[in-house]
Amino acid sequence: MNYTVIPKSIMNFQTGNSKPVDVYVWAVIKCCSNHKTNISHVTEEKLSLLTGLDERSIRRSIKRLKDAGYLIVQTTIKEDADRGFIKRNSYFIKPVIKDYFFLDNNYFKRNYPAKIAGFLLLLKSVCLNNTDTIQWSNSQIAKAIGLSRNTTTALIKECQQLGLIKAIEKGYELTAGCFINSAVRKTDAGIYKELCDFCKKKGVAAPKWDKRAMSVLLTKYNIVNLPSTEPISLTCQLDKRCKNLPEMVSLAYFIKALDMQGQYREVMERAERAKTLQRGVQRFCIRITACK
Repeated sequence: MNYTVIPKSIMNFQTGNSKPVDVYVWAVIKCCSNHKTNISHVTEEKLSLLTGLDERSIRRSIKRLKDAGYLIVQTTIKEDADRGFIKRNSYFIKPVIKDYFFLDNNYFKRNYPAKIAGFLLLLKSVCLNNTDTIQWSNSQIAKAIGLSRNTTTALIKECQQLGLIKAIEKGYELTAGCFINSAVRKTDAGIYKELCDFCKKKGVAAPKWDKRAMSVLLTKYNIVNLPSTEPISLTCQLDKRCKNLPEMVSLAYFIKALDMQGQYREVMERAERAKTLQRGVQRFCIRITACK
């Protein structure tokens, strides 16, 4: 995966004055997680390298995130012939089900100060849906992301100086160029419209929108406004494979016609695993609470 899914709920993190730094450390751990299990074995040394923070600061941030319930941390001790006993952490982050945005993983290579990098993610979490635009005052932004007005104003000014945001009428525009969800959504709409137009041409009702099915189609058909004669266009392939349509069609029907069942099956299995993991975490949290 070349992107990381970040939940907008990061705005609700309760870790005190270090919130922007903690949000960024959390995002880096998530980037380094297995996307199927949501488990990361990233070392403190690598986290230090990726965030620019020293290892002591990394440990403090992890403790705050763990204590606040945003990370489940399992520590194991291994014996090393040269270094003696070594502590290693494994991290589990709850799967993201809804209200999220996509972050290009190149973001983690830009060497922004951790405080600025985390603050940008917080700003993105309060942007208008599918945009990089915030139509709020500094006071409103501060209240939404849980920071003081003075801290928020100072960080906004620093981001402006770095060219990461710009002031617009009644708010700000993020200009870092690393948030890809708006472009994905526009492509989503374009490809779905192409499908609907094909169905209309065939005299059949358009299929219902399905987020998971669309995510599969977009792995191959992700350029809008191509000529219908272009072999890589969705319409061209549908013309070849779907001479006639049944009275009722679904997106799954087109996925089968386009020989993409394998990818679709993987997406559905991943969604089911995420639900299972979430139920397991909920049961684990209930048991922990009952034992207190």
